[in-house]
Amino acid sequence: MMDVQRSICPLLRNPRTYDPDTIDLLSDIKQRDYWLTCLDQMMKKFITKAAVLNPEDLRAEEKAKKSYQSFHMLTEKLKDNPHLLNPLSVRTLLEFNEDNLRDNNFKDAWFHQKQKETNLAFQQFLSRLKYIDSIESFNDRWLEVIQGVLAGNVFDWGSKAVSDILDGNPDFDLNNAVGIIQPRPWFKDNFDLFVDKIKTCPYEKVVIFVDNAGIDFVLGILPLTRELLKLDTKVILVGNSMPALNDVTYKELKSYIDEASHYCNILKNAVKDNKLLCCENGQKGPCLDLTNLPKALCNIMLTTDCVILEGMGRAIQTNFYATFIVDCLKLAVLKNEWLAKSLGASQFFVVCDFKIAT
Repeated sequence: MMDVQRSICPLLRNPRTYDPDTIDLLSDIKQRDYWLTCLDQMMKKFITKAAVLNPEDLRAEEKAKKSYQSFHMLTEKLKDNPHLLNPLSVRTLLEFNEDNLRDNNFKDAWFHQKQKETNLAFQQFLSRLKYIDSIESFNDRWLEVIQGVLAGNVFDWGSKAVSDILDGNPDFDLNNAVGIIQPRPWFKDNFDLFVDKIKTCPYEKVVIFVDNAGIDFVLGILPLTRELLKLDTKVILVGNSMPALNDVTYKELKSYIDEASHYCNILKNAVKDNKLLCCENGQKGPCLDLTNLPKALCNIMLTTDCVILEGMGRAIQTNFYATFIVDCLKLAVLKNEWLAKSLGASQFFVVCDFKIAT
């Protein structure tokens, strides 16, 4: 799926000056030292999880060790010569890691975990929809939906803080996640502006760049999609072209939507009427470079009037400062203390950043 014609996102306000990366690790030594160490530790931890995540692969731990050695070698070299990786950013380091895993025959290292979490989430899907439908107030219902997306976004195995929680409490669920994220008012909080906009003038077409499989997608993004469809908005869900951590891939998107259609006629009819579509984003890592999108997606975006970026990789590590010629909603939970403090926030603070195009 990666061998497609590439284009620049047609909705960027300043495509010539656009830089996907929020933090420049080349010029900021403190940031570089922190992230090289942080990501190195994350890759090292994968060694202990590889066999459990890939039970059919008897060489999983051995391959994980080999993958880590390659990544560790790079981080050590970058400490002496940061120009080896250009540009040097969290995005490019994570892309290197995913390429490295694939080179060592991990086609989708988190596949079984994603399937397990997604299947469990679908067991709660109907009750989640019924609860949302029971909220009569438009504003309150939408607050519940957006809060569900944010709480769902906690379920990110790429975050050490979160992986420690999930390893220690396998029963950690959406309600638990609501309890650990920042209550309103949020760090970035334009929710009221967003809900006023969709209440008075619903969008014709929204593109949503999604993040994690499991609870994040099933109990967060799908209810959001459903509420938009109820406003007669066409929705385009965009997933990763290649596997990266526990992120939803384009291939998985289609199967998840098919599964969801068995539970919900709104979603089922939207698929049938081409009001709900899936696209790939052209990315091989968990971040998002909007100058490197499939041409087919860019063509769809030409008639889009709102973009939603979900998750730290797509809305914080990249595109935090990106501006668009259409309305944009960025939704994420800051799951790294260092990154949060760099932005003037704290761990598990919330970004609900809505900008109206001017």
